[in-house]
Amino acid sequence: MFSKKRRADFEEDDGYRDFKPRTPKRQRVPPVVQLCKEMMPDIRTIGESVKAFEEDIKFLSDAIVNEYGHEDYFNDALLNTFRAVVLEQPHKQPAIALLTMVVNSGNEVAAKSVINFFFEELQKYCASSVDESYEVASNDTGVWNKIKLVLRFLSILSPIILSDDLLGIYRTLFQLAVNLNRDAGPGNRNALSEAIYTNTLLDLPYLFFYNRSDTNLQSKVEELFSFVEKEYEVKSTDINLLKQFNKNAPYQTTELIHVVLPNVKKALANDMEQLSQLFPDWQHILTEQPSEKHGFNDALNLPPLEQLKPFSAFDRGVGSVDSMWREPRYNFHVYLPNSVGDFETVLPITTYAGQLFKDIIIDIVESLEFNRKEVARQVVTLDLFFKTGIFAEPGVSIAQLAATYEENPLASTYKIEDISIETILELVFKLPDVSQPFAYFYTLLVEICQNSPKAIAPVFGRAFRFFYNNLDNLDLELKLRYLDWFSIQMSNFNFSWKWNEWESDSVRFGSCFYNAKMNFAKNLIRKELRLTSNTLDVEDSLPDEFKKYLDSSYFPREKMLEYYQSLFNADSFQVNPEDIKKNDLYFRQESFPAHEKVRQLLDYVHKQNDVRDVSELDAIIDSIRQEFGSIISNFHQFIIVLLVQVVVQSGSRSLSHANKYIGDLKDDLTHVFSKLEMDDVEKQYIIVEAILRFWNSNSQNGFLVADSFKFAGLVSPLSIFQFSFKEQDGKNYGLVDGTSIESTFRNLSQHLDNHDCFAFVSERLVNIVNQCISDLGLQVDEEINIPDVSANPETNIGTDLPQWDLLWKYETTMGFLKSILRKYVDEYRALEENLRNMVETALSHHAPTKSQMVTWMDELHKI
Repeated sequence: MFSKKRRADFEEDDGYRDFKPRTPKRQRVPPVVQLCKEMMPDIRTIGESVKAFEEDIKFLSDAIVNEYGHEDYFNDALLNTFRAVVLEQPHKQPAIALLTMVVNSGNEVAAKSVINFFFEELQKYCASSVDESYEVASNDTGVWNKIKLVLRFLSILSPIILSDDLLGIYRTLFQLAVNLNRDAGPGNRNALSEAIYTNTLLDLPYLFFYNRSDTNLQSKVEELFSFVEKEYEVKSTDINLLKQFNKNAPYQTTELIHVVLPNVKKALANDMEQLSQLFPDWQHILTEQPSEKHGFNDALNLPPLEQLKPFSAFDRGVGSVDSMWREPRYNFHVYLPNSVGDFETVLPITTYAGQLFKDIIIDIVESLEFNRKEVARQVVTLDLFFKTGIFAEPGVSIAQLAATYEENPLASTYKIEDISIETILELVFKLPDVSQPFAYFYTLLVEICQNSPKAIAPVFGRAFRFFYNNLDNLDLELKLRYLDWFSIQMSNFNFSWKWNEWESDSVRFGSCFYNAKMNFAKNLIRKELRLTSNTLDVEDSLPDEFKKYLDSSYFPREKMLEYYQSLFNADSFQVNPEDIKKNDLYFRQESFPAHEKVRQLLDYVHKQNDVRDVSELDAIIDSIRQEFGSIISNFHQFIIVLLVQVVVQSGSRSLSHANKYIGDLKDDLTHVFSKLEMDDVEKQYIIVEAILRFWNSNSQNGFLVADSFKFAGLVSPLSIFQFSFKEQDGKNYGLVDGTSIESTFRNLSQHLDNHDCFAFVSERLVNIVNQCISDLGLQVDEEINIPDVSANPETNIGTDLPQWDLLWKYETTMGFLKSILRKYVDEYRALEENLRNMVETALSHHAPTKSQMVTWMDELHKI
């Protein structure tokens, strides 16, 4: 398997003459290096070929037995490869442990070195847990997560390690979890305590992977259970701000810390029946072991409690999986029991296998972040490393599963594709923060689907439907993530999603402004149009009912006409509707009387900085005032709109062009605007509106260009918020338009130290809620119960659509408030007193709404 390649015996001294041009001779690779090049990849892929597994163990173990201890290069390569597999592909740990134990039969020194190496790693991670200078890479899952994985590996080696030494580590970790938990005080959670408690319990069954008949070990584990049950108080944390659904959650939410102990105990009960059904039986490969077991050279040395406490909140410099424990960890479920049969396709979180599979998938996704293609392959072949029969055949359809289940209710209906995709979606939809850039998860999902479209596309389709069916209740921030994922997925597959099943919603609610499903459909189509230069691809994928949403305008065309007409005296000049064109400067159309002056402005804007003279700009403006002032209703407003749109037109090719022109013209615009007798707040609002009116057909560009004006100092973030949340004929686009919502989050994130921004947005949202309550005519104690009419087609809404739309506006605004309080928790803690006073004053006439807001403000200190 690892034979060295023979070299050709042709040398000049043997009379052979090579007439090719002479090139430097290749340096021979040392045999040990060649051996490692051939051997280490086989270790990294161990177990992926079920048929070759036993043979691989034999060949690899023979090589390690023969080579280990002779050269440091080989020793280091082997140990580092073992570590990489243990930390990055935890599903392969049992195979690496088996290899180590087979090696132990022929070379105890090699096996002891492996054990020592991992114990030292364990000790190193413990020390790093209080190291302020510890640097975290993007694929670093965190020191405590690595402690979990190393302990799991050492636990699998229990047949060759002294049980007292192994269980000593468990006792030490459980005691630390207990101490941290107690120190937090009654009712208060400690993130590190919950992580250690859950992770360490998940590891316990691995002690019995190859060692199920060790009654002494079983007895000692029972003692650990007794200690944990007696000493560790599992605390409940119900935080509204972290809930993925604002109401009517489609499944029971459970904290992971609540299920782990019952799951582990059930896994070890009944003569470990569950483990026998979960772990593969490789006992026949395990060779006879020496009678004397290995021990650790030292006891595990954990940092003292007082030293750990400052790091125990996981709020600074921690790895991706450790950081997930900052807040309580809840179960996440997408693939609920199918409507065609009462069966599950995902192992329940209330089972050890269900919790373990998700834990392993998260570790693979996070630790192999640098190799997306490998992650895509590993997560859907995870079943190869567990007992055959846990999962149904890969790629089997739901219809086939239903038929199988009806015929044999004992047959497995679990799908490895479902649990893998659901777990990745759990990371995508994690609140309050995601562990990696969204692009990683989205492209990973695309990769998985491209690898096996026939098997995975239907799995995605069911997830799309699940989120769509629950859009009315889904958290606002998660609606945006769903929108992003859906649009990216479709753009990578030729916009092939079929919309027919949503047509009935469009027929019923297409005229409603605040209906969540209709706004999702509109935002999705607009996003798809922005992602392609060939709009026909999107149009062709839509049924006739949805083609009416192909207009990507922020404002309807009639409102655009009203806007431009408002700049002029109606009795002196009428705007030609045909001259208001998509993403084009209206004022340069020949029907506009001053179009020649506008072309002079365009010529001025295009001049080089060193030849442009602001006095020329003043002269053009003065000539416009003198010649055409009589038709203009408000010249100050008009000249702001005109100059801003001239600059925007000039930079309309790309955002970089826009930035160039804005930067070049910044001083000129400031010069002109400073002479206008108008409040600065009003000026800035006019600027933002002028930008968005120009980019009406592509509001994403509009908001990005508004940001460029902001960075140039010409507008403030407050002016952008004022535009976004201004009521336009009773409609608030900032609550429903995806580009506006993204702009709001983006601007808040860019100005975290500007408390005025956060105060304005929250106050504006509270006032909108207040107005909704007033318009609905609610009594002071009247609860707002909104039936999910889109999910219940039989609900008769009659002619009450305006009333329903008002209720949806209330829900949308409350959802917005919830999301910004959670997303900017630190900023709103600083504003808490003012926020409470505002809520008390504005919402005193409706107790249920005020109570909800007070609950959220109380929770600012829990996340």
